[in-house]
Amino acid sequence: MNTRVSKSAQLIGAMAILIASSSVSAALPTYRIVDLGVVNGQFSPNGASAAASINNASQVVGWSQVTPGTARQASVWQNGAPSELGLPNFDYNRFATGVNDSGVVVGYSDFSPAGNGSQMESFHARTWHQGQVTDLGQGVAKGINNAGQVVGNSYSASAQAPKATIWQNGTATHLPPIGAAPNAFAYSYANAINDAGQVVGYSAGPDFSDHATLWQNGQAIDLVDPTDTGYSYANDINNQGTVVGSKDDQAIIWRDGLQFNLGTLAGVAPDALSSANAINDFGQVVGWIGGNGLERQPFLWTAESGMVAIASLIDPNDPLRSLVSFDSVLDINNKGEIVGGALFQRNGAEWHAYMLTPVPEPTTWGLIFAGLLTLGIATRRKAG
Repeated sequence: MNTRVSKSAQLIGAMAILIASSSVSAALPTYRIVDLGVVNGQFSPNGASAAASINNASQVVGWSQVTPGTARQASVWQNGAPSELGLPNFDYNRFATGVNDSGVVVGYSDFSPAGNGSQMESFHARTWHQGQVTDLGQGVAKGINNAGQVVGNSYSASAQAPKATIWQNGTATHLPPIGAAPNAFAYSYANAINDAGQVVGYSAGPDFSDHATLWQNGQAIDLVDPTDTGYSYANDINNQGTVVGSKDDQAIIWRDGLQFNLGTLAGVAPDALSSANAINDFGQVVGWIGGNGLERQPFLWTAESGMVAIASLIDPNDPLRSLVSFDSVLDINNKGEIVGGALFQRNGAEWHAYMLTPVPEPTTWGLIFAGLLTLGIATRRKAG
């Protein structure tokens, strides 16, 4: 009986924290669509692009491809204008996956000519900053915090599986496995890091199912029951230590050792597939729901409003509203700006990176004031 009371109290307390740190206002924002276009041919009908991450200065990173059959180029959009990272017209695919508030970009290059090589052979983790490119070695960089710590996964001749890795000052360190790893083939992947150095991703469980994992203070913490044979993934963590991801194809939040299912959209079956991809410091979560024959829909979730389809939040007067079909939603910053990839029916079908900006656009001081009224939230940076 006491255990039940304690768990109930924990659940209520954790939900209160989520509500306190959630969106600035209980009212959901209205958004305006920004088509970010393609580097060197911003609205070319033959080009394609997708956004992966956005920082609190509204810099967006991802990839763009000017024409079919050419390499995809790591790209950054500043004030809506795209530019290519690194050497122009690079012969191999490059992808930008994360950016911190200083504008340091992380990602990876694929050195297989066809873009389909083995990760161990062809992928190299990279950082880009002020015209300088740094090769971190074989692997993939996924995220970076405001201290410049980079996370992802790396490979070596001695490693028999990819390992979750943190790079600091040019030195790579493998993160420990969860529990007693099955054998040398146990894998792990790091997806994001917050400003406190907490890292999230997933690792091989005892039966080689994927287990959502939190790394902190040199320890690996299994976010689900260690004996669980299901599959779970931690995709992002904010500066309050709230983690988002999925468990058994359901969008999940983890907070203070407790797990919350984010539910579903109105009119969508409760067992629809879903995943939470990113969370900002105000507790706003973005992700997708659908699959199993259902249309995939990006969503915005807050503790007050629950899960809401992003398409329903677009300004009715936005001229692009009737021309766009949202597919991926990958990040949200502390301004509430959202990025991903969408299909624009303008000059034929165009797959382009997009940014959604709240209307009216929030001011920095307004957000700072709101943060002081809640938890004194610090500036957040998702890692990739």
